[in-house]
Amino acid sequence: MSKRKTNLHITRAERACRALLILVMCGGALWGLWQILVPKPAVADNAPPVVNISADANDPRPSFLEADAAPDAADGPYRRRDDCWTFLLVGMDRGGGNTDSLMLVTYDVANQSVSVGSIARDTRVDVDRKLKKINAAYALSGKKMDGLIEEVSKTFGVPVDYYFRVNVNGFVRLVNAVDGIDFNIPCYMDYDDPEQDLSIHYSKGTRHLNGQQALEVCRFRQNNDGSGYGDEGRQQTQRGVLTAVVKKALSHPEKLSDYVSIAEENLDTNLSVSNLAWFAAKALSFDTENLHLMSMPCEWINPYMYLDPDETLAMVNEYFNPYTTPRTADMLDIVTRSK
Repeated sequence: MSKRKTNLHITRAERACRALLILVMCGGALWGLWQILVPKPAVADNAPPVVNISADANDPRPSFLEADAAPDAADGPYRRRDDCWTFLLVGMDRGGGNTDSLMLVTYDVANQSVSVGSIARDTRVDVDRKLKKINAAYALSGKKMDGLIEEVSKTFGVPVDYYFRVNVNGFVRLVNAVDGIDFNIPCYMDYDDPEQDLSIHYSKGTRHLNGQQALEVCRFRQNNDGSGYGDEGRQQTQRGVLTAVVKKALSHPEKLSDYVSIAEENLDTNLSVSNLAWFAAKALSFDTENLHLMSMPCEWINPYMYLDPDETLAMVNEYFNPYTTPRTADMLDIVTRSK
């Protein structure tokens, strides 16, 4: 019996096609696994509380519907933009229980744009309590983020999808992890407060700051003699330092494991690990030229900071609105001096 010969010759083109097919199949499998293990984060379930137009005419304050009575997030003016999330970034003070810094953040992943708005700690909010400053919301709600998130969301008319609560030690460690930052200190700083363990002494001008020094510069508001720049200047300095830290951190991706370790020990968030991984992957292509930092427009009228209704609405619509349609004045709860 003669053996039958089998043609085992495969052309170069056939080998290339097979290799390409294997790569496509492997890529598809990995992509499917990524989608399962690292899903796209959800958005807030409900729209912010909205004004009840049937409010008591004798009460000048707007009345807001309960969360379960708010419009569905998919309806008309509450339809969300694709791949756009909102966050609340909170820095805690040393032991007082109040929030030392508040920032509303919108991350437009589709356009790789991040907007950060500093909220003055003494911002007057429409609440039924004696101390009506927004930075008291956390402590007075039993040190729970829900109360603070609700006040921010109601005030600015946008949802808060997720929060990041950072303690000061985490900030110090992060700055040290990137080997410090170069920062232009805006004015002479000479302030001491033994009760808060503060001793801030810096000359005006550019210098290299380590973590503790960067924290001290961020906490400065006024000198021992009363001169300085107050809360508004403080917010501007904080944004400048934050920008410098972000740029330095993004320029050193090899230190990712250090950043993760710092976050695990000093950062509290309602984002899952997989959601954090999703945002981290998207942020790899982020250009800091698309980072927009600003202060929410307000005016100091002792003892509160009052938001400017028109300027705040314009700022919300330009930078922080995650909806497909513009917000209107009645969707925000801005307290004016007359309220």
